[in-house]
Amino acid sequence: MFRWMLVVFVVSVAVWCVADDAGKRVYSESFKKGATRVTEQTLDVTLTPDHARQDFRVLDSLGKPRYTLRFVPDIQAGDTKILGWFVRLADARHKIYDSVLPASQDLARDPQQFWWLDARQYSKTLLQAQRVFKVEQFYCVIQVKDAKRLAPGQPYLNRMNVAVQFTNAKP
Repeated sequence: MFRWMLVVFVVSVAVWCVADDAGKRVYSESFKKGATRVTEQTLDVTLTPDHARQDFRVLDSLGKPRYTLRFVPDIQAGDTKILGWFVRLADARHKIYDSVLPASQDLARDPQQFWWLDARQYSKTLLQAQRVFKVEQFYCVIQVKDAKRLAPGQPYLNRMNVAVQFTNAKP
């Protein structure tokens, strides 16, 4: 009996450690393929209810505007409180796409939801996970550095600090 308990304990700790390591960085590739490289930049973004929707221009390697990085608040219908933020990367030349980041049309069926900075307790991707997106020939790296809630134990956010990096080298 003791051996089985020991085996179950060791296996559960091993699974927990692998899940913890896997949650630190997630990787996804965009459907958008091409030769575009960007002007490398790092952004420190502070999202609050007063500045909930923010846009940032991303320049190509020639210095021309090519993409717009957009943070859109996740607010439930009939409510005013923010649960998280959706991350969008819009191509200035192909406005037919809301975002070139990998996403499913049906939120419930998307197994990963890397593009959603979801602060709820049981989000599909950990809030603090580093999100690495490959788009064309560059990478967009997003990581939540800090999130403050309206009140302890509530899912609603008062502030979120996010680090964003655009780079041409694999992070």
